Amino acid sequence: MYATHRHRRERGARAHCGGGGDKKRRASPVLFCFVAAAALLGNACHALFPQKKGSSYGSNWRMSLTPKPQDIKYELHTLPVDAKAVTDGDTITVHVVMADHPGSFCVPQEVHRAVAGRAEALMAKNYQRADELQKIILDAGFRQLTSSTGGQVLVKKYRVRLRGIDAPESSMPYGREAKEELMMLVQGKRLRISVHGNDRYGRLVGDVDCNGVFVQEHMLKKGLAWHYIAYDQRQELARVSNALSSASYSTPDSSSLLDEEIFFKHCINTSS
Repeated sequence: MYATHRHRRERGARAHCGGGGDKKRRASPVLFCFVAAAALLGNACHALFPQKKGSSYGSNWRMSLTPKPQDIKYELHTLPVDAKAVTDGDTITVHVVMADHPGSFCVPQEVHRAVAGRAEALMAKNYQRADELQKIILDAGFRQLTSSTGGQVLVKKYRVRLRGIDAPESSMPYGREAKEELMMLVQGKRLRISVHGNDRYGRLVGDVDCNGVFVQEHMLKKGLAWHYIAYDQRQELARVSNALSSASYSTPDSSSLLDEEIFFKHCINTSS
């Protein structure tokens, strides 16, 4: 009887150990499912929040979602600026690749359809239809350009008003000089634009950086723009403007400085 009881006890122990082994074996599928779920979650996060990559044009042309100081809404990195894009001493027209633009979902459906239809027309060598669709794209403020890989990318045109300064109109004294100075500075360059908002004409209002040069400050130092104090109270621009005002009194014959009379006439023209 004692042997029988011991046999049962040993068998129970073996069964207990065997049961533990079964639990361990059953735990493996659970662990596998957990790892698989974590991997799927990681892939989903990567798809929803992809790392920033440059387009086929290069990583310099993109829009940053990083919060910016001083009420900056977002940042644009542009294509190289064409000389004809400078309309006067304080306004520039730029183009941005929409693939690098988080607002690309705002592209109108008719533009999406025109882009797709134009690609099909070009493949079919139906150039007349391709030109018709290109007109729809252009009229909506977009353009298609050929990338370095030979594909087509969609870009959008923006008019940018330089924030905090005011330059004379082309018909005013120094208006042509202001336009030429700005054109020489930005022509062929990629600009970084910190956008603060829009003006009443629908233009973006922002600070413009050209290869490390603060464009507004450059125009002030050249004496080809005024600090627009009514809309901008930044001390760095005020210091430059005040320094030029002091210099104008000490060198009244200087032809590179805009005087107060011109500024007064300009205010009358722009307010009317």
